[in-house]
Amino acid sequence: MVQQANAHWVVWMTLLVGAMFSIMPLPEWLSLVRPAWVPLVVIYWVLALPERFGLLFAFITGLLLDVFQGSLFGLNSLGMTMIAFIVLSLHRRLRLFPVWQQAFMVFLMVGFYQLLLLWVRSAAGNTIPSVWYLLPSLSSALIWPWVMSGLRFLRRYFRVV
Repeated sequence: MVQQANAHWVVWMTLLVGAMFSIMPLPEWLSLVRPAWVPLVVIYWVLALPERFGLLFAFITGLLLDVFQGSLFGLNSLGMTMIAFIVLSLHRRLRLFPVWQQAFMVFLMVGFYQLLLLWVRSAAGNTIPSVWYLLPSLSSALIWPWVMSGLRFLRRYFRVV
């Protein structure tokens, strides 16, 4: 008998862990290069299971991240929805890419995400940070192979379908 698997709680737990990593206090020099954990998790799940996790999933995740970070309501949900839209429109191509090309695409998507957040924050009257603001997109791309491998292991181990 084939065991049915539907462990969607794994997805939400990985998002919770990503959100906790995104608000974990770090020294200032290290927080400049903090990867964008939640967008990485969203990218993985939308890429791995596009029929299950799409724009609504990304939107809700962004709202939860807004609550976690105490940021402008809807800011992260707009960015997450943009990332999910890009991943959904390119997911067949992205799956065929080697890991280094996927990491480059993650760099671009997280960079767009951060520029969108910067644009909205500056429109809301916040000060514009330095160019170091974009370092998380680089660190996110550098850790993408490990994040992808870890989440793939969890998906296969808990049979998330």
